[in-house]
Amino acid sequence: MPMRIEPAAHFQNGNSHPKHPLKSLGQSSTSSSSSSSYALGGASADDSDHDDYHGVSRLETTRLMIQALRDLGFASSAAALEQESGCTIESHEVSEFRTAILAGHWTVAERILGALELKPGSDVIRLKFLIRQQKFLELLEQQQTMTAISVLHNELTPLRHDQHRLHDLSSLVMCSSADDIRQLAHWSGVDGDSRQELLANLQDHISPVIMIPDHRLATLLGQAAAYQELKCTYHNYAGRLSLYTDHICPRSELPTVTSQILSDHIGEVWFIAFSNDGTKLASASKDLTVIIWDIKTFEKIQVLKGHADHGVTSLAWSPDDQILITCGYDRCVKLWDVTTYECLETLDFQESVTSCAWASSGDEFLTGSLDMAKAISVYSATGRELHRLSGFRVYDLALTPDGKKIVAICNENRLRIYSRADYKLIAEIQLQAIMTCVTISKDSRYALVNISAKEIHLWDIEKIQLVRKCVGQQQKDFIIRSCFGGVADNFLVSGSDDANVYIWRRQDGMLIDVLPGHSKGVNSVAWNPVDQHMFASASDDNTIRIWTSDV
Repeated sequence: MPMRIEPAAHFQNGNSHPKHPLKSLGQSSTSSSSSSSYALGGASADDSDHDDYHGVSRLETTRLMIQALRDLGFASSAAALEQESGCTIESHEVSEFRTAILAGHWTVAERILGALELKPGSDVIRLKFLIRQQKFLELLEQQQTMTAISVLHNELTPLRHDQHRLHDLSSLVMCSSADDIRQLAHWSGVDGDSRQELLANLQDHISPVIMIPDHRLATLLGQAAAYQELKCTYHNYAGRLSLYTDHICPRSELPTVTSQILSDHIGEVWFIAFSNDGTKLASASKDLTVIIWDIKTFEKIQVLKGHADHGVTSLAWSPDDQILITCGYDRCVKLWDVTTYECLETLDFQESVTSCAWASSGDEFLTGSLDMAKAISVYSATGRELHRLSGFRVYDLALTPDGKKIVAICNENRLRIYSRADYKLIAEIQLQAIMTCVTISKDSRYALVNISAKEIHLWDIEKIQLVRKCVGQQQKDFIIRSCFGGVADNFLVSGSDDANVYIWRRQDGMLIDVLPGHSKGVNSVAWNPVDQHMFASASDDNTIRIWTSDV
């Protein structure tokens, strides 16, 4: 029988007179009251057809090119383009504003700010507050305390803006050192990048027509590449996309071909995991053994024996691939030396141990158990217990790659998220069906959860928000495990009771492939962390299939 989902008891801002001292291509300068002043983010209202460049503004394109040439260090080319096109990247007024902020000429900066066009909804009082706050902090940092106090009382307070922040600034007067000021104000200081940060914050409220955001062309090109990845159904490419052509990955890039069948187990295969270097695969079986396979030759390297009663439920490789943890229905956890294949330690529990996970540092590992006294246990790499959480039963757990969160699926259909720093509960999500598996994305942002109601749920564990549901696979009575796959975790993959492997696109949950091949239910899938064109599936038919790309 496959691993069954057991009952809980068992296993369970803006100025009204904008100024645009910029030239359109081949046109003279326009004043702020001219009918040809440029609309926010676009060309002027009287742009003629010859000012259109393949569907986009000829003026905007030229200005972006000038900015990009300067970014790339081609200053003479940028100047030549400005002269030939009659287009300036920014007015003399804007250049003076930029210089004033970076040089700390605060009175000049405020005067020019009053003449600049701001984005709709921007608050000029807030922007003046930001400038005067910088002035105040720099005076404090230079130990000109009395002058700083004067700025606080005579310049910041009269603005009547952000009283809470004003209170915080007032408290800084008591700081005895510049380091304390910078730390308490969350400010990098005049020798840091605080003025650049101030300029960036102010620029967010200034019309991009008169002050183009930094590196805008590079940003647009990056967005174009990201859009092409988004539109590529089978995207599984690790290199940088070329800007010369449209990108598309053929279906053959997706690992959908069975290249090997591993059949040395004599019982159902319940769990599989690739080593972190991608050279080995470990499989846990109902037959009480764990087999370590060589991924180059697909021969078994070693068979680990030592668990008793009902099978091996889970396993985890240490970050350096030197130690393997195995868990079993036999109420124990074993630590194996993968160089000598000796059992280093056996940890005993009162109930079945369902799951395990290594910290990325390699100095700790965690276990999940049906033992309510040791629901989640934290151990040193040598097996010494360091901490435990109790009072519930754990069906599966995972540790985020950044080491900050523990995610566990528990009895009573609860998904629990804990802080690893202090082991405090961050969030608890109540679902309406039994969960059987949780896997975390490489960026530590998302959790993939299998649900007995024939669904795969993708959760954002920072926002604590359900992102999407994937459907199609069959799951009811038995434990089915899923995983992320592809170079950027672009795919969601799961086994199924119907003996197929299901693959969805993560961005929209679209089912892109169903892979037959096994003769019985597929319990576990694992994607090779190094070779992104390979994954494996384990089945109740006692076999493991290695899936590769048809390339």
